[in-house]
Amino acid sequence: MAADLLVDVLNAARTHRSSPAITERRTTITYGQLLARVLATTQRLRDNGFQAGDRMLFSIRPGVNAIVLALGTVAAGGTVAFIDPDEQFQRRIDLIKPRWAAAESILYAASMPGPLRALARHRGVMLPSYTKLGVRHIRSGPWLPGVPRGALSAEKLAEPVCFNEFPACSPDQDAVVTFTSGTATFVHTRGSLGAALRTLATRRTLATGDHIHTEHLTLGLRALVTGAQWTVMPAPKPRLWLRH
Repeated sequence: MAADLLVDVLNAARTHRSSPAITERRTTITYGQLLARVLATTQRLRDNGFQAGDRMLFSIRPGVNAIVLALGTVAAGGTVAFIDPDEQFQRRIDLIKPRWAAAESILYAASMPGPLRALARHRGVMLPSYTKLGVRHIRSGPWLPGVPRGALSAEKLAEPVCFNEFPACSPDQDAVVTFTSGTATFVHTRGSLGAALRTLATRRTLATGDHIHTEHLTLGLRALVTGAQWTVMPAPKPRLWLRH
């Protein structure tokens, strides 16, 4: 079968349903739970108007919610776009034209007038006003002042549903958009990402049942493809995150 990041991860999830997949802090989900949450997210995104080809601005730190939402977005035919909130932010937004934005609740709060925004500016971080982007919103975390009205909850999107459609192999589908410098974009397909992980597998020893501790998506996804357990390293505290 052709390399396909999404299908490779979900096939591993079907094979290792009862094995631990991702650990974040004190919470561990199995591969079966990962599969159910990803497919549920896919279905609920579509039920809420998500269409194939939609791009989603993604500002959620690595963790269970982020991994499930990112994979669910790609499974729904979408593309995840990682954009730093710097002086090029608006130009990049104009270039990729996202229809959705997913961010942590604290980012929404920090982008509005108030103490968190003042803290961010004090740290030299000028956060964009996510609420003015003219897109649909998904929040990760509890509701906070500044979260747009009608924003969907990433956690609720992942609640199990009765019917789950397993995605077909689609290596040519765009999966991730990144920026190298300025407004220069680099688009990764499901196939190119899957091929990269398969290449990585030939250089690193990682097998079913192994346990890896990392916050890097590439290494973490590689673990999931092999049936290993990925423990996501603790994310910085909000103040440190805003600074960095």
